[in-house]
Amino acid sequence: MNRAAPVPPPAAATPYAFVLDSLHGRAAPGRLVASPTGHVLASTVALPGVPPGPLTRFGLAVTDATPESAFGEGPAADRFAAGLLDAHRELLHATLGHALRHLEGRTSGDTTLLAKQLVAGQLADIALRLAEDAAVPQIRRHADRAARWRCHLRLVGIGRDLLRLLGASGFLADGPAGDLHLAEVAGNVYLHPDTEDADE
Repeated sequence: MNRAAPVPPPAAATPYAFVLDSLHGRAAPGRLVASPTGHVLASTVALPGVPPGPLTRFGLAVTDATPESAFGEGPAADRFAAGLLDAHRELLHATLGHALRHLEGRTSGDTTLLAKQLVAGQLADIALRLAEDAAVPQIRRHADRAARWRCHLRLVGIGRDLLRLLGASGFLADGPAGDLHLAEVAGNVYLHPDTEDADE
């Protein structure tokens, strides 16, 4: 496999941990929103005193809620949950663009990977799934915790399929895997409806 002429990358995106901080600020100004289970996820900048954990290398801190937290039910939590899904969707659109640029810049034989029928078909399927998700009226997408969880699972599936297409390049320092992982973790923590049939 050869490299085609390099395709210039877009301007650097905001790291996902800082996107989370912004969501906290919009949902509950001056406070951090807690999950229904009483956990808070924010950047290591917003939570500098939290001991290192598995997500620290991605710039994310995890801690227990405090009395100052905006708790996991009510308008602030609903705004935060809707913001999480919107941010995940925006990240997937950016990742789709990243995949298109990457695959256009790689060749196999005398053609780019993007021109391969199987690859193009998989990308078209992903783009269609994103469009179908966007077409769902927001009132239905965010109707309740179960609806938000189903939306989250759809977005997680799209992200995983994009990473499969990107292969190892998705896990490079400038690849999207780290941010997609954080979006999945944040959704799992904040959006899980805590019912037995939630994953069905």
